Amino acid sequence: MPCGGWPALFVSRKITQVRLSPFLPDGRPRPARILPESEEPDLLRFVLIPVLGAALAGFAQSSIPLGPAPGEMVDVGGHRLHIRCVGPHDAKPVVIFEAGGGAFSKDWAAVQTLLEKRVRTCAYDRAGLGWSDPGPAPRTLAQEVFELHALLKSAKIPSPLVLVGQSLGALDVRLFTQHYGNDVAGVVLVDPADESSMLFNVPAKRWMKLRDQARGRRIPAPRRTGPPSTGYKPEEDYLGDEAQLLYLARQKNPTPFGDRPLLVLAAGKRPPPPGMTEDSYKDIRRAIDQDRAEAAHLSRDSRFVLDVNSGHDIQIDDPKAVAEAVAEVVAAVKNQTKLPPD
Repeated sequence: MPCGGWPALFVSRKITQVRLSPFLPDGRPRPARILPESEEPDLLRFVLIPVLGAALAGFAQSSIPLGPAPGEMVDVGGHRLHIRCVGPHDAKPVVIFEAGGGAFSKDWAAVQTLLEKRVRTCAYDRAGLGWSDPGPAPRTLAQEVFELHALLKSAKIPSPLVLVGQSLGALDVRLFTQHYGNDVAGVVLVDPADESSMLFNVPAKRWMKLRDQARGRRIPAPRRTGPPSTGYKPEEDYLGDEAQLLYLARQKNPTPFGDRPLLVLAAGKRPPPPGMTEDSYKDIRRAIDQDRAEAAHLSRDSRFVLDVNSGHDIQIDDPKAVAEAVAEVVAAVKNQTKLPPD
């Protein structure tokens, strides 16, 4: 991601549209841009949001052609999702890659290449991203998880599964396991966001935990069909409410992954975003690093690994480290053994 891993948003007092900007030459999306009613530059304030910016990018369909889909387009009931699977067809467990907010399947290409001789892996695009069609609004985590389950069923991808989630994709992995736990045998989290991730709240003009932005609303039930999402609308943003639900569930059950093998990879490079000094950012960095370490507590069989040479997008900076983590969890699942100690 640009700016040392910090997705950027242009924010004004009145917001009417969100759309993905053109993709970078390597296929990764540029920051999302929020367009104000007025195009006058003096109304714009440049704000950096570590997690939510990427999430908002995921709510809108890219208007930039990506060329032919490298994988398969699968109908999930009203729209199609793109999924690319490589590796031996009979290999189990199957690994499913869940990209971070605003990212898509191409981010995992190097990791898939490293694993394809011995592990079956599938990377897909959430609705409205990459090669996938737009999906029904609102684009909640619950809707995304529902669609992933439908995709795996329609594509005839069997369990057991090892889920790999990066950044905001870690929330999808946790929610998928909560709803479809019988299908999930192991987990890898790559610099994962969580319900307490710190982000900058524009109306409040301060840094806040994601769950603290909940508004006490009921999450709409997922559905197969409906009017497609056409852009970001504040009234359709349930991310804070869903984060609060994950937080409450975690309070009741601190180890929701149970005894499933869990390997957490965390970024060792976490520079301050543009506009912040090292001194002003140090407490926020400390909170982020603590959240990453505590993610390992989601399972009773886990290990935490700090990748000192990588930033937030470890799958881009160090695909070998991610591939090794995935292979380790796959081996633990196949052999029905615990993860080796540090």
